[in-house]
Amino acid sequence: MILWLIVFMAGAILMSLEIVGSRVLAPYFGGSIFVWGSLIGVFLTALSSGYYLGGKVADLLPRAWLLGVFLLLGALLIFLIPLAFPFLCQAIATRDFGPRFNPLIATTCLFFLPSLMMGAVSPFAIKLAASSLAELGGVAGTLYAISTIGSVVGTLGTAFYLIPALGTRAILYLLAISLCITAILAFAFHLKTLKRPLAACLLFPLILVLNSSSSMALASSAEQVTILLERDSAYHHIWVYDAKGYRFLKCDNVWHGQMPSGDIYGEGLAYTNYFDLGFLFKKDIKKVLFIGLGSGTGPKRFFRNYPEVQIEVAEVDPVIVQIAKQYFGVNESERLKIHVQDGRMFLFRSQQKYDLIVLDAYYRDNIPFFLATKEFFQLAKEHLTPGGVLVNNVIGTLEGSKNKIFRSIYRTESVVFDRVYVFPVWLDPWLAGSANSEQLMNLMLVAVNSAEDFSKEQLIGQAQGLQGKAVKDPYLVKRASAIHLKEIPTSDVPVLTDDYAPVDALIHLW
Repeated sequence: MILWLIVFMAGAILMSLEIVGSRVLAPYFGGSIFVWGSLIGVFLTALSSGYYLGGKVADLLPRAWLLGVFLLLGALLIFLIPLAFPFLCQAIATRDFGPRFNPLIATTCLFFLPSLMMGAVSPFAIKLAASSLAELGGVAGTLYAISTIGSVVGTLGTAFYLIPALGTRAILYLLAISLCITAILAFAFHLKTLKRPLAACLLFPLILVLNSSSSMALASSAEQVTILLERDSAYHHIWVYDAKGYRFLKCDNVWHGQMPSGDIYGEGLAYTNYFDLGFLFKKDIKKVLFIGLGSGTGPKRFFRNYPEVQIEVAEVDPVIVQIAKQYFGVNESERLKIHVQDGRMFLFRSQQKYDLIVLDAYYRDNIPFFLATKEFFQLAKEHLTPGGVLVNNVIGTLEGSKNKIFRSIYRTESVVFDRVYVFPVWLDPWLAGSANSEQLMNLMLVAVNSAEDFSKEQLIGQAQGLQGKAVKDPYLVKRASAIHLKEIPTSDVPVLTDDYAPVDALIHLW
């Protein structure tokens, strides 16, 4: 039974390490398929190497204490990860080996050796448990099944409970301590007292993994939909289609942009009109950065309406850039430049300062946590000019049980910026204040790199002087009037950090 527990713990710790590995890498390399491909590939390679090494060593010296040594070495290597990864990942990101090799190199350096040590456990345990060749198949099957069950528990436990409850470093230290305890079990294990496993008493449940692919329920009997493009990128399953006189961009199950068919500067999604609020806080905006491109509504409108403004865009998905150019009329020029790069890494490498940064990279059901942390907002602030403005599009509710993600992001920004203002995006500006505050909507968080406190009256006065003149939005006054003045409680939500950012739980669970 002790041997079963050792194998179970090794399997659970190994998969838990792989899941938390995504959190280690994401602030530096994003959450793309290249990151996950690197994690899966390196862990599988390490397991394969561990199986081979463990089998060879077990044949030469089948001793339980040697199994304990493998486990202790694995624990020591995991202990070192929290100390090493900030420096290692930053050095790799600075050197920049490309979007594929950056995470691959980091994953190999951080996780290959501890995974190899745990991979050696199963063949070693089989050698210790099997007393004859006649029962070797049954022993191997039982132990590998127990190891796999441990892997399932480690995967689900880490994803569902540990990451929402603990920070990255705390989880890594917990895994290292757990592996130390497992090593102690191996040292305490005595082969002479091992009883034959009662494999017949074990019933392993069948685990069904249901892969439901996103389907487009776009058409109804009353409308016609023309699909122009459907393809996968490293980040999304993407559709471009025409319907009801509009062209739409949809990524996975979320609409990312729209424009009237044939009018590249036409009305986009309602929240994009609120990007112009930045002019209320800083009138002389000359340099703007958009993090996230979508269909390019914001950059295109700024390009047309404000000819003195220089515009840059950081978009991580090259397919989105290609689609924006081909289907939505986004054209690069001396005034509008697009960088195919993660927004955080772009800021990390950039020396530029901006009067306005527009963060438009959150999705309804998925937020890249590394773009919502205190460290990220501090980085953005360092790239703002004095009095510069950060406009952040957050999807949530003003009130009710489903607004914790909004309040947590608001609290996090408020730690970095002296002033953070909230503007709910009502579909019609004149409805502000009359709609249900518990409905899901876009909430524009406007953070200002200044200690000056702007009152509602002051903002409305600014809007009256700018509307239709310096700022082309005909509803600027209405949008300014929609400012949310009620106190936003934040005592029950966390400040998000690179180490602890349970955004998935805040969106879906809490």
